Amino acid sequence: MIAVRDAAGQKGCTKAAVIEAIHKGLIDAERLGNMWAIVQNPKYEAWQPSATKQKAGKARAAKAKRQHKGR
Repeated sequence: MIAVRDAAGQKGCTKAAVIEAIHKGLIDAERLGNMWAIVQNPKYEAWQPSATKQKAGKARAAKAKRQHKGR
């Protein structure tokens, strides 16, 4: 089992994308207190985050960063 942060790093996506996949049942995880532990099984290995959503999220983050710099 691995943490959401580690899964996001391995898959090259955000923690929110991993949690969304858990809630949709796309990957298996167990709740440990207030954290999720991702089960590293074939379902996890096969899951790929949405490239479209990741691209849009990165664009929003870059825009927010540029706007914050301009203050």
